[in-house]
Amino acid sequence: MKIVSLKPNFNFEAELPGSKSLSNRALMIAAYSGIPFKINKLSEADDTSLLIKNLEYIRECLNTSMPLVVDCGNAGTVFRFLLTYLATTPGNWMLTGTVRMKSRPIAGLVESLRMLGAEIYYVEEEGFPPVRIVGQKLKGGKASVSMQQSSQFASSLLMAGPVWQKGLDLDLTEGLNSVPYLEMTIRVMEQLGAKVMVAGRKISVLPVPYKPGTLTIEPDWSSAAFWYELVALSQNAEVLLKGLTADSLQGDSRAVVMFAGLGVKTEKVEDGLLIKPSGEVEEKQFFDLHDHPDMLPSLLVCSAGLGLKATFTGLDNLQYKESNRTASLARELAKLGVEFVKVNESTWQLQSGQLQTPDGQVPQLNVYADHRLAMAFAPLALKFGAVHIDDPSCVEKSYPAYWEQLERTGAFALE
Repeated sequence: MKIVSLKPNFNFEAELPGSKSLSNRALMIAAYSGIPFKINKLSEADDTSLLIKNLEYIRECLNTSMPLVVDCGNAGTVFRFLLTYLATTPGNWMLTGTVRMKSRPIAGLVESLRMLGAEIYYVEEEGFPPVRIVGQKLKGGKASVSMQQSSQFASSLLMAGPVWQKGLDLDLTEGLNSVPYLEMTIRVMEQLGAKVMVAGRKISVLPVPYKPGTLTIEPDWSSAAFWYELVALSQNAEVLLKGLTADSLQGDSRAVVMFAGLGVKTEKVEDGLLIKPSGEVEEKQFFDLHDHPDMLPSLLVCSAGLGLKATFTGLDNLQYKESNRTASLARELAKLGVEFVKVNESTWQLQSGQLQTPDGQVPQLNVYADHRLAMAFAPLALKFGAVHIDDPSCVEKSYPAYWEQLERTGAFALE
């Protein structure tokens, strides 16, 4: 799909999707509790729809003795959350996904579940999907889990804690990556009646059942980042992010501070947050993304579009996302004459330089079926006049209405 820039300025009211991170946690808690929860403004993202479909399928199949296959596509969150759920749900299960999903490590979560008595067996490569699960009523107890590769391993375990006879005493080991996502899990659990105690690296979940309640899903801050990028690369655009608040359960609300250095100011208004250019851009940027890895595409491409030099750290696990995200970004930015180079396992640097393409051609950008890359590259139409994205449909994973809203700004045409 070709994205053509019609004008450098626009005023728009963006309706962000519901947070799929919050939606997926709410759905899992509802599944564990077995009681009705009212969930308002549930995300319409593909990942959330897939989780709903799989949970319904699992419920329908509880009374059969046949081995059952649950397919998670390339949805890492869905796979990790259902791994714990199926381990503690009686039945014979096969949990699988796409070829890409089969390259995303799960050993840390599998080992933690085995400590709690789960029967899980690798079907192909050790440490990776697919897995065969002999589900049984686990009692909980003591376990440890690594936070090095994903905070979702810990979140997956914690959400089951309230329904286990012994609750859960969980020790967090190794690195502490994406901690705000773990904190989000705990806060949602507590809103729905769970009793959770945190002491340093130890988290205790008491065997106190969830209670009926209502949860309203916040607009998605990870999606808001791409509107911040658009404003930063525009001449004088203003965007109202409807319903969004800086006081959020989501760690990516840190975008307010991060994009301030890229020339975007945020104002609280009655209907949400209004973002517009400030004219104040810092020439050298440093971003610690240990807790905010999903922010890399928007921050990196924005920095490149502004011709800035930037250092990004906390990128250890981005090779395990929907694509090998750091390598994918480096490959595509190289097409535009900009170097994004690896310093060590955690740190990469963007070398300053002006974006360009040979002979002034429309950039042909591959997004590797990665929704965040597609949305990050689209604003570059403001710099080149147009860009071509090879797989626009991948945004369905998190922000199904993104292209429709981008066109409704009046500043872009989609061909």
